[in-house]
Amino acid sequence: MLEQCSEGGNNNASLPEPQYCSSGEVDLAVYCQGDPQNPNIVLVHGYPDNSSVWNALAALLATQFYVIRYDVRGAGLSSTPKERDGYLLEKLEGDLDAVTTTFCSRAKFHLIAHDWGSVQSWESVSSTQFQTRILSYTSISGPCLDHVGHWFRSRNSKLSGIPAVLNQLLRSWYIWFFHLPLLPALLWRYLLGRQWARIIKFVEGVAVDGGGNADCHQRRRDGVNGMGLYKANCLPRFYRPRQRDTNVPVQLIIPSRDHFLSPDLYRDIAKWAPNNRICHINGGHWLPLTHPDELAELVRGFVNGLSD
Repeated sequence: MLEQCSEGGNNNASLPEPQYCSSGEVDLAVYCQGDPQNPNIVLVHGYPDNSSVWNALAALLATQFYVIRYDVRGAGLSSTPKERDGYLLEKLEGDLDAVTTTFCSRAKFHLIAHDWGSVQSWESVSSTQFQTRILSYTSISGPCLDHVGHWFRSRNSKLSGIPAVLNQLLRSWYIWFFHLPLLPALLWRYLLGRQWARIIKFVEGVAVDGGGNADCHQRRRDGVNGMGLYKANCLPRFYRPRQRDTNVPVQLIIPSRDHFLSPDLYRDIAKWAPNNRICHINGGHWLPLTHPDELAELVRGFVNGLSD
């Protein structure tokens, strides 16, 4: 069967040459650009993306910052854990530690993350180890799983909160679907991976190039592997949410037309991150692809307004 891929430009065109570091059992592909003497910014991508999703934003930020991004374990050119436990949040936090320890030119850095990259980065932002190293955190379309668990509990406790819970459960259909045996992986291998460019353009109005690091084979692999992120972490955190507080300055960027996440999920953010700033962008879930200029402006304004 012929694969139906976008014939657009190479999505690898703006990626620097990969460098590698080890984190436990995996090797992570890391991409650095800009002047190492500048303040450091680390970018963490979401699912089912890889570092190429940051191409436009990284180019804009690299004129003022030293930009470090990496393929999350199981995605892009990074290697894959052998077991589901290899995707646990603490392992993902270890990846950020390995990348920043090896490649950051300064002891402290600013963190920007999207989608699942934001989800996993909350683990670091809320940890004692990282709170002294992360100067700021910009989260795009990705709440903390523990915060979501507390959100579900608080909304379920009141009759008036049930509609919000049902709304989010419908938006998060893919989480429950990924827990099914066999079918999700087969769907990624034989349909989603091959048609991803067309699907994302139809659903989100986003043009995704099919070449290089985002080609059909890569999408199939990233899509199948990345389901381990959801299987290893979502249900335990929803059922047994922890207290996850942070003193790190947090900037939440919320798309007004996000099909997957309700803005209400972030309503209680002040309880967990009192030093917060909330920004809304009129766009869909994949803001790094559709609104890189606006994101760069928000990041610069947020970061430059803080003392290093």
